[in-house]
Amino acid sequence: MTKIYDRNHNLLTVGQRVMISDTGATDQIEAIHADNLSNYAAEHNQCVQLGHEGKFAPIDIIRLG
Repeated sequence: MTKIYDRNHNLLTVGQRVMISDTGATDQIEAIHADNLSNYAAEHNQCVQLGHEGKFAPIDIIRLG
């Protein structure tokens, strides 16, 4: 499994609260779809699924708490 990091290099896992850097909206990570992606691809592709906001690239997310 590929490890996913936010824009501040904090490890992201399912269930964590995050903020979308562009909008400031907060949500919870529902799933991470990065099993067959390289580290670079996982960082830049929309593979983090948030509850209400949709999918985002980890580089656009900031982990809270």
